[in-house]
Amino acid sequence: MLTAGAAAGLTYPIFRLLERMFDDATFTYDGQTFHRDTITPITPTELFYTVTKNVVDPEIDRDLWRLEIGGNVDDPKSYSFDDLQDFEQIDQETTLMCISNNVGSGLFSNANWRGVRLRDLLNASGVQEGAVEVLVSGADAFSDTFAIEKAMAEETLVVYQINGEPLPRKHGFPVRIIVPGLYGEKNVKWVTRVEVVDHDAKGFYEKQGWGPDFVPKVRSDVFAPFLARDQRQKTRGQWIIRDQFRANDAIELKGRAFAPDQGIGSVEVSTDNGETWNPAELYYPGTEITWALWSYTWRPTIAGEYVVIPRCTSRKGEQQPVEPQRTVPQGAQGYHKVIALIQ
Repeated sequence: MLTAGAAAGLTYPIFRLLERMFDDATFTYDGQTFHRDTITPITPTELFYTVTKNVVDPEIDRDLWRLEIGGNVDDPKSYSFDDLQDFEQIDQETTLMCISNNVGSGLFSNANWRGVRLRDLLNASGVQEGAVEVLVSGADAFSDTFAIEKAMAEETLVVYQINGEPLPRKHGFPVRIIVPGLYGEKNVKWVTRVEVVDHDAKGFYEKQGWGPDFVPKVRSDVFAPFLARDQRQKTRGQWIIRDQFRANDAIELKGRAFAPDQGIGSVEVSTDNGETWNPAELYYPGTEITWALWSYTWRPTIAGEYVVIPRCTSRKGEQQPVEPQRTVPQGAQGYHKVIALIQ
């Protein structure tokens, strides 16, 4: 991530460009470009977003790899890749999102994962009384933490496949953690050790000032029709539907919605900047640990400029926050507002 010190040394035009790139998250850290027209219920592996702190990611020999379970446990263990096959194998769809992802941006993907439950490995070692967190470390010297309750949750996995294939190197080959309901940095890649601790430990990004809340906010956005940044002076930089439509055209709006550990109960769409709202269809309702995809057919009868806004409510009744919040330090929130020009 771009630090304040690094930004200060840049010329103003370059800084503004980098600021815009990070704000939009139109690329992932491996250079993969984010295109909204490629969004599908399951993100193809080659399009799944990537974030890394590394100049060069670890290259690990699967046959030499080991996963250590240690710390405050009765029986520390070391597992080979083949040892993981002795545990119950779990297939699970899970959405991940980076804490630096802005509302409506691209560091946000959904995939099918295969692996074993972390709690099965922890139970095999015997977690001692007084455990507070697990400290998860990767081969790249990255570490992060989450509560022991989350580590023992049924959905928290140690995985070795994405979308039916071995994890690519950039996604943590041979093994990574998947911990639904928390921002992406908690899903440690190239994992080599899980240590049970009896105190509040700090992870890599928390030490840099991120957090302390690492739970994504309930959110929704628009991804279709095609969006671009408005170049008109009065609304420069705002999202705008690039396609041209006329009054009485049927316009199919589509978007994503996400309520971590809750699932999406409903999505509503406003085409008058929040004055009135209409229900959208959840054409991919998802689960408690995945995104949902929504659609809404809009037929404007009068030419003019409109502001389209989606909002969502979780299955537990939590509503999407209205007040905008930037990504630092606890992740973005607020409405995704999109301008539509109708001729």
